[in-house]
Amino acid sequence: MSRRGYAMPLVFLLSLVVAMVLGLAIERNTAQAHNVKRQLEGYRSHHIARGFQEAISAWLSQQNSRTIAQSLGEGGHAIDLSMPDGSVIAVYLRDGQGTILDPQAASTNNAEQAGSLRNRMQALCAERKLDYKDFQRPLGPFAISINVADPLVLQAVAEEVVGPTRAPELVNKLLERRSEAGQLERQDVLGVGTEMGLDTDTRNTLMDYFTVTPEMWYVTIELRGGAGVSSRALRARYGGLVPIRSSTNRTTGAWEQPGVFLTWEELGVEYDVPEGSKP
Repeated sequence: MSRRGYAMPLVFLLSLVVAMVLGLAIERNTAQAHNVKRQLEGYRSHHIARGFQEAISAWLSQQNSRTIAQSLGEGGHAIDLSMPDGSVIAVYLRDGQGTILDPQAASTNNAEQAGSLRNRMQALCAERKLDYKDFQRPLGPFAISINVADPLVLQAVAEEVVGPTRAPELVNKLLERRSEAGQLERQDVLGVGTEMGLDTDTRNTLMDYFTVTPEMWYVTIELRGGAGVSSRALRARYGGLVPIRSSTNRTTGAWEQPGVFLTWEELGVEYDVPEGSKP
């Protein structure tokens, strides 16, 4: 074999090794760049969320004794923030507690109830060819906000408490009372139980599943307009779940300082807020 014939495979192997090393180096640099970008986005989102948390807190401090639902405008509009570049940030709130809590997020006291309710809800969704995920939330209290809960969620709870036979009657009465009153209070729910002849323990169990004072709210933030942009043009939208509780201290106002965003996501500009209370 000539020296040239012997050298060619070596040159080929050397070229292959060099190409592999360069490829790994490029891949590593790309991964590092993605990590840096991810960290920057996380840092940016964190401070955006904290800024809105403070803005919501300032808005709540002006509501005095009014409930959040009473304070919101059309479509759940809470407040507009004008920015230096002429853009406007609109903040919307809606009850985020009208769905079933993921059993993995339930406390020890509610874990068994949450698991059983999840199974029943999944069965109802399967019967109607619906996606169970549309009726579940990842975090928050176990109790479901009865004033915004979907009728199918009410059905699942009713079957858990009074059984499948009497569940339709309970759901119909709750929906009828909700339609008449606009906002159900605790005595309304207990009154429905009394009408049906439910005993005290069963009525109290019903209120273990429901609440009329939600502590979890879904906040949607819209950025519109800006320099050289139409004031109506939607440029970005964010959203997330925020805990907001009633204050037990009269000196601090009707509401406590909002908690941190438990979830935070960038929503598409074409995103439409779903009906009900799905986050």
